[in-house]
Parts: sequence; C-alpha cells; structure tokens
Amino acid sequence: MKREEFLSQPEVESFVAWLATSLPTLTFRLRFKSSRFVPCGLELDVQGFESILQHYRWKADWRDASGCSVTSQTWMETQHSLGKLRVWLASAVNCGDDQQALEASLEILRWGGVRGAIPFLHRKAKRGQLSVYLRVMAVRMALDGSNDLSDLNSANVERFDAGLTKIHALLDLSGSPIYDSRVGAAIAMLYSLFCQEEGIAKGMLVFPSGDARGNQIRNPKAFLNGRPAPLFSAVSYADWARCQVRLGWIIRSVLERTSWFAEQGALPERCHAFEACLFMIGYDLRCFGIPLRSPSLETTASNRMRKKTGHGRGWVPTGHPFSRVIRDYLAFRQSGQPDDKKTFVTWMMEHGGNGKLLKRSTAQGYCFAFTMDEFDLFGRSVDDLNHIVSGGESGLCTALAITEIQPFTLGDEREKVCLVDVFIAGNAYSFASAEKERIQYVLEAGYANTENAAKTLLALGRNVGTHFGLLDDKHLPTPLFDQFYCDFSFDS
Repeated sequence: MKREEFLSQPEVESFVAWLATSLPTLTFRLRFKSSRFVPCGLELDVQGFESILQHYRWKADWRDASGCSVTSQTWMETQHSLGKLRVWLASAVNCGDDQQALEASLEILRWGGVRGAIPFLHRKAKRGQLSVYLRVMAVRMALDGSNDLSDLNSANVERFDAGLTKIHALLDLSGSPIYDSRVGAAIAMLYSLFCQEEGIAKGMLVFPSGDARGNQIRNPKAFLNGRPAPLFSAVSYADWARCQVRLGWIIRSVLERTSWFAEQGALPERCHAFEACLFMIGYDLRCFGIPLRSPSLETTASNRMRKKTGHGRGWVPTGHPFSRVIRDYLAFRQSGQPDDKKTFVTWMMEHGGNGKLLKRSTAQGYCFAFTMDEFDLFGRSVDDLNHIVSGGESGLCTALAITEIQPFTLGDEREKVCLVDVFIAGNAYSFASAEKERIQYVLEAGYANTENAAKTLLALGRNVGTHFGLLDDKHLPTPLFDQFYCDFSFDS
C-alpha cells in the first residue's frame, strides 16, 4: 500500500481530521518521576498538544567523532544534538564508511539510552554491510517517496527495535518519527479515544507499544473503553517498521492541514516536533485523565495494577537455564544447521533437554535470552559464542559487544531483564541468608508478584550472575558486580 492509498481510506482520513481538531483542546497531566533522563522530575498540566514542546525533557549525552561530549535536555538542545548526529550518520552512510556509520549509530543509541541493537550493528559493520543496509532501508522508509508498505517485509527488515527506530529516523530526511514505546503508546491512546468518540467498534489501525521499565502505563486497554496495543514483542520487525512509516504519513498529513510548529522550520522539522510531543505524553498514559478500568487500581501497588491490566511483568523473566541453553546453542551452531530460531527450537526439542525431550513451548521459552532486548545471540559468530559460553568478564563483554566493562545502565523501556535480575539476586543474597527472606525481599520491592515468580527471578539471576562472574559460588556480589553495577539504580 502506498501513501496516497493509505491516507485516502475513510477511517484514516477521519482520524487525521480528528487529530487536527481534537489535539488543541486536550489537557495533559505530565507527571514524570525524577530520573537521570528528567532530573527533578516534571509535574504540570498542559493545555493543547502544541504547548507540550516547550516542556520536552530528555537529558542525554554522547561523544562526537573527535571525542567531544554533546549534551542536551530541552527540545532546542535536543534538536541541535540530533542535527549533529544526523549529519555524522548520513555522511558516513553516503560515503560507505562502515566504521564511521557504526560509531555514529552507537552514539545515537547512547543518546537514546538503549543498547539492544549493538551486537547487530557490529555484525553488519564487520561484514561490510552496515552502510548499504541503512541506505536501502532509508529508501524503503521514506515518507515522501513512491515506496510501498510491502517493500518492508521479513526478507529485508533484518532487525527493528527501540534503537534501530532512532537510527532509521535520524537517517531519514522526510520527518520519519522515532517509533519507541512512548510514541507508540501515545498514538495508540489517541486512536483509542478517536474510536470511542466515533463509535468505531473495531478499527483498522494497530499501534504497538512496549513495556516501561517503571510503573508507567503504556497500553490504552488499562483504561475504560481503551483499545489494546500489542507489545512490540508480539509483532514482527517488518510490522514495527511499517508502523513507523504509517505514523509518519499520518503526522505529515495532520501538519499539512495545520500551522502547528511553524517556528520549527520545514515540514520534516515540524514532524519531529510532533513526535517529541507524542514522546512526552506517552511516558504515562494516565496523563490523559481517563479513568482506569478499576478505580481502585490508582491507589494499589503498581505491580498489581500491571498484573490486572496485562501491562508489564515487573522483572520476572521467562524461566530458562541460561548456561545450559547457550552451550546447547553453540553445539547447534557447530552442527552446521541453519542459524534461525525455528530450527534451533526444533533441535532443542530433541537434543537440548539435558537428556529429556522438551516441549516446543518450553524450547521457545528457553530462547528468552536470545532476543535483542537481552543478549541478541542469534547470528553471533561461533568464536563469539565460545567466549560467551566460557563466561566470566570476557564472556560478558562479548555478550554485550563491548571491549571492556562499562557501567550498566537502562533506558526508558523494559529490557536487559537477565542482567537486572542478576542485580536483584545479588542484592537479595547480600540482604538475607535464608531463601524465604530473599523471596520476601523481592516481593516487597515489587520486582515480582508471587512467590513462584520471585523464585524464577532469583534462579535466573543466580544462573546468569555466576556464569559471567558477577556472583560467586554462594551467589554473593563479586568485585566485577560492584564495577559493573557501580552507577546503577532503578531511579537512574
């Protein structure tokens, strides 16, 4: 489907018109907790969508090609910062300089506070494919070209996540939005309100989102009459990429019929300002002032709220024996079979159960650590896998695609659950010597909702922690643990 065909659909036309009419009338209750991204927090009510831009906050820093630090927090500062990143990335990609394209991409991830795409970017650069891949994707994702949504498919969208959406958006010159969990949550909520007001029982548009790593709500289904937004983990990479293009088309269409953000410059700059406002209201959808499905949820513990609304899972992972599974994966790769999840799952059902046959669902669950939000293990070289399987500090560096230990940080979204669970387990074992007390520690801190969930969390934390030398044989923190988590806290 091309842009004109998409925008001419009656429901899309109505949604664009609704946004143009309704956004100036809405009041948004911005409530941000203090964090490293928003120091001192934010608490104010804003009338009208366009007014949100002056309250944009995202504290970030990165280093340019000469090693100089670039910092930003307000929208004006962020515009300048992203402009420099855009020039650096575009210059490298257009020249086919994979090393510079890699460096620029890594700094974009640093600005965005995300790390999941790092191994993928390193692999593409090592193979001399990064610039070509990004350049081809830019053509497929342009908002002002003759491209078709079907141009983005499973055959050519190799990866997509909260980091790659930033890279693709910055490389684009037509105003393509960064489609992360906040932006997805915001547009999903606006579409939900539109459907409610228009009496649309089952709309045609779908806007996925993702879990926040805090207590925020980013799924409209948590609210009265809210329509569910699928999690990013439930959609394909190509679907996510197509959502970014569709949203870009919608934003451009809204701005073409209004004068919003005129002071920002041409249409692409206005598009990014629109996206920045979506980013702010998508932090926590309670900013819309819409009642939750159960009024009591407003005052109950956040983990209970997430459990009842289906939003988030605290820090409880899908249980899996990490050390054994990565050894199995190395054996699988050495067998010479095709390197993909489906084939590995089938192989594990026969060979990976430590002598026992595994159910397909169990084998699929064992792949939890292989995702881009965790260690992104699929596609790694056998040499890398040997290092990761060997464990210790060297194995951890290889798993994270870094050359030396760097302080662990988290972005705005729920990711790196395995390593967070190591941190929780290390603290639990430091706090208490008895298992019952450790479980109580996990429950009271809100990391898990049930005793069984707490046990799963601690088991994974122990397994991953001891494998990489972050925990000792008694599951207590090691000097490497202290070095790795030196700056980490859940409020950072």
